[in-house]
Amino acid sequence: MIFSTAYPEIFILLCLAFSWFLTRLLYRNSASFDGLGRGRLWVMKSLRFVVLFLVTLLLLSPVVKLKKKVKNKPVILVLQDNSSSMLNHPDSLKIRSALDSLKGQLASELSDVAELKCYVFADSVQEETSPGYKGNLSDYSDAIQTVAAQNDYEKPAAMLVIGDGIYNAGQNPVNVVGTLGYPVFPIVVGDTTLRSDIRISRVRSNPTAVTGKTFPVEAEISGHGLTSGQNRISITQNGRVVEQRTIQVTGPSVFRQESFRIKSDKPGLQQYKIQVNPVKGEQNIANNTRILTVDVLNTRRKILILAAAPHPDIGALTSALETDPQFNVVVAPFGHFEDYSPEKFNLLIFYQLPGIGGAGITHLKRFIDSRTSRWYILGATSSISTFNKLNTGMKIVNKNEQLLDVQMKINPGFGLFHPNIRLDEWLGTQMPLVVPEGKTEVKPFMETLFYRTGNNNENPILAMGEQNGIKTAILAGEGTWKWRILAMSIDGNEGLFNDWIVNTARYLALKRNKDQFNIHFNRMVMANETVSFSATLFNAIYEPVRNSLVTLDLTDHAGKLFHYVFTEGDDGYELNAGHLSPGSYHFSATSKIGTDSLKEPGDFEVMATQTEMLETRANHHLMKAMAEYSGGKVFYAPQLAQLFPDMKKILQSKNVQTEEVVMMDVVRYEFVLFLLVILLAIEWFLRRYWGSY
Repeated sequence: MIFSTAYPEIFILLCLAFSWFLTRLLYRNSASFDGLGRGRLWVMKSLRFVVLFLVTLLLLSPVVKLKKKVKNKPVILVLQDNSSSMLNHPDSLKIRSALDSLKGQLASELSDVAELKCYVFADSVQEETSPGYKGNLSDYSDAIQTVAAQNDYEKPAAMLVIGDGIYNAGQNPVNVVGTLGYPVFPIVVGDTTLRSDIRISRVRSNPTAVTGKTFPVEAEISGHGLTSGQNRISITQNGRVVEQRTIQVTGPSVFRQESFRIKSDKPGLQQYKIQVNPVKGEQNIANNTRILTVDVLNTRRKILILAAAPHPDIGALTSALETDPQFNVVVAPFGHFEDYSPEKFNLLIFYQLPGIGGAGITHLKRFIDSRTSRWYILGATSSISTFNKLNTGMKIVNKNEQLLDVQMKINPGFGLFHPNIRLDEWLGTQMPLVVPEGKTEVKPFMETLFYRTGNNNENPILAMGEQNGIKTAILAGEGTWKWRILAMSIDGNEGLFNDWIVNTARYLALKRNKDQFNIHFNRMVMANETVSFSATLFNAIYEPVRNSLVTLDLTDHAGKLFHYVFTEGDDGYELNAGHLSPGSYHFSATSKIGTDSLKEPGDFEVMATQTEMLETRANHHLMKAMAEYSGGKVFYAPQLAQLFPDMKKILQSKNVQTEEVVMMDVVRYEFVLFLLVILLAIEWFLRRYWGSY
């Protein structure tokens, strides 16, 4: 028995004392009981004492802890592929009907012996939803991990995965199923027939280009079930042929890369159609065409690198920056800084300057005094004491100016731009940077992107921010050239290395728009991504304006108008327009400050995802591997009847008994009331029987 009050022992003693006192009080006139004898009197006193004690004890609200064993059905997790490739068959209605029948069979055969928890998945997971087979991606690994994590406490007996095995997002699901701790039973659907098919499997290009300059486009062409001959690949814009060439097919399969250089004289979002001609007998011609959208800019942004001596970091930095066509990078030779004017550049990079002994400080003064954005990169030859006097927003307390080798980690709260989601994991595999020893202090206007790992994990290594209209970044370390080499050897490309450098330079080189009303958005969005906007509103002296109505009128490619209202957030105003169909969109956002009406127009493109149409042949080998690595067994849809005996054998050994603990107030038990009534009745009867009344 458990009591809801503190120190229950003291209260029980008080109840005993109080009950004893009341009993003595009720039987104080012992003359009326003289004829009963001492034994009979003691019995009646005891009965009254027990009743009084029980009543006072109930005032403490005691509860009883009860345990009961419950036999639970084992849980089976059922995942069904909801992507569009599931119906990619000439008779899609028959396939849909077969899939619906399949789930019905599972429910009728297994629901009596197991609890079925059903999910559908494509690029995300949904519970108990009727499949529509319209998903743009198939992420088997994410679906398996998500559902397994959500039901881990249930200790599932098995997992059924219904699908065609075509995954085009996430990691190989075979790497995931072995860690579940229970078997996976894939139920395979889809067509494995090898049909003639030629496709554009991938298109690579920079997302931005500059007017009047050519930009590279690389298309990968693959195919199988082909006959020897010629085909043609073409790039068109608005029906006009920009590039075309003949390709040779010399066997039943083909894989080749075709490189083009395209020039655009018109700024804005430009759309190009890349197409390869269909072959004889080809059924899936949707993957013969890819749409490429490029944001063509009017001007290029100029970056000047100032250094006291050559260093491999400068080459790696220049190489990364030049991957973005909007950047024009110039490296100034030491001793010729006077040949360059800081006002003609959008970003100044000071590599290990100022140097030890004040090297270069006299030549740097007009660059430091300018209002051009700057990026300081520190290293072994940097003068930390001179750097600390520049009021950059970062200060390094380093009395002996020693250096350390340290690893980096990303700051998850960084908000100036969105780094690649793989960057933190990637940083953990890289060589350490050489950084100044000591404590790093940053001012409140600076945001940290990289911290050092280890005990000094609060020490910023890469931080950036804006003060008095001047943007500044500081990278307190050298040796990034090793990151570039390692990226090439491990990843086969420099994508992640270039990502953080280019994004930092974009932030610094882009001057803040001093307009009172600004709309921030992505000009190119994939169809499986949500379209979102953020707005900032300022008064005449550039103070944020709150509690204002901000609206947005959106017009799609067909001329249909949509009206939205922004909601106010911590950093301005926000709008999530959700998923939009592929096409070109124009918007006009409006707001008011006092009597002044403000308007901000813009354009963006929602790009179709063709991933599900690239590969339409079911991957049954993957489904078999999932079963093998998890201890399960693969079944084909027509063989479903063979699944049920195997599943029932597993379920018989998986019945689980759980112990439930129930807390019940003693007052709620009827027998307690009956006990009190019975005790009082016995006392009354004895009094009457023994003649004390």
